[in-house]
Amino acid sequence: MILGIYGYQDSGKTTVVEGLVASLVKGGLKVASVKHSAHADVADEEGKDTWRHSRAGSDPVALMTSEGTVVRIRGEVPVEKIVGMLEGAFSPDVVIIEGLKDGPYPKVALGDIKPRDGTVLSNPTVTELTHYVTKEVLFERALGSLPGLDCHKCGLDCQSMARAIAEGRRKPKDCKELPSRGVMITVGGKRIATGTFVSEIVDDTVRGMLSSLKGYEPGKEVEIRLRPEGRKAKARKSKRV
Repeated sequence: MILGIYGYQDSGKTTVVEGLVASLVKGGLKVASVKHSAHADVADEEGKDTWRHSRAGSDPVALMTSEGTVVRIRGEVPVEKIVGMLEGAFSPDVVIIEGLKDGPYPKVALGDIKPRDGTVLSNPTVTELTHYVTKEVLFERALGSLPGLDCHKCGLDCQSMARAIAEGRRKPKDCKELPSRGVMITVGGKRIATGTFVSEIVDDTVRGMLSSLKGYEPGKEVEIRLRPEGRKAKARKSKRV
């Protein structure tokens, strides 16, 4: 999940983030965080090697050391893009953004600031915040395991079913259309809903075709990617029509 934490200066944002991160990590979750600041502080001194790389035109520039790695990107990057990079490269359970007042993510207000749209909690304790985040992570995991068909065969839509699973009121096996195979199809990064019937057909068909190829090992996970069709391929199709 993604959570923004905001408030006026000296409202205790960093202290809360620090406590929340420690609590979540202790609970077994993987956490990434982003600090949003209105102050320019790129920590790249003039004359340093990375500064010279950047001045020459490299963007981004990465500094690798035995203590850690820092990536410097020229200019401000939209928070959505930063979150996307973190999720794509590191697959965290939680991304915490300190200083995010606006945006499409749930947010937590600290201090006496007027709550913004999307605020889910105001001045919570670290314990309360940990409980909320953990519950939302469980919800997202449950939702990701469901087929997304909203068939209502279980009596609920998938969102409600996932919430019930996260709260312990239902179990994944209660889903009547849970894919019987580990098939997941995404188009443009968006997952397509598949039920028992589709997952079995895809799994059997693909593995059947692959069985004749050298290097295929039955029982192993298979990943197939289809690149977008080029203009020439589309032109050939239009001519045939």
